[in-house]
Amino acid sequence: MKMFATQLQGLFQKIIAQEEELEDGARLLAQGPAGAGKIAICGTPAMAGITHTLAHHEEAPEAVCAVPNNDVASADFTSSDRLLLCADKGESQKLCSVLHEAQKKQVPVVVLAPFSEEESGCELELTDVWIHTQSSSGIIPDEHGNRIGQPAALCTLFTGQVLYLYIHEILAELID
Repeated sequence: MKMFATQLQGLFQKIIAQEEELEDGARLLAQGPAGAGKIAICGTPAMAGITHTLAHHEEAPEAVCAVPNNDVASADFTSSDRLLLCADKGESQKLCSVLHEAQKKQVPVVVLAPFSEEESGCELELTDVWIHTQSSSGIIPDEHGNRIGQPAALCTLFTGQVLYLYIHEILAELID
């Protein structure tokens, strides 16, 4: 268990090292509640629990909501809204589909995924932000040489929390 905690800490440090992407993502998301919009959160099927947790997190900005059934196509968005989109490994096709629906509605997006934008095959708008959650496989070897201890959910939740901390700072500066 100590090895798992150590490996997880290393992944968290890699996420934090993406300071520019985190700040850009937080600024983009903060534009929703700073104006007349909201931050909508949705995810691919494997991230449904994480998106629910982030949408109902006690430190989430007031204007955060979950996209019902993760159905961006039928969600009611305005140009003031922002979308936080979470994906797990092996779900790049679903991610691209949801991203395409958001782009048709002209909703800026921040993507949290355990693979890079290049690996996904998705095309972002210039204003969108991609944050790599650094968790593409298990982090602990078992006795048969397999990797276990898949940290994708933990890394996505951690990244979401970091974004909320940045958003909190940004919104506090607007009030002062």
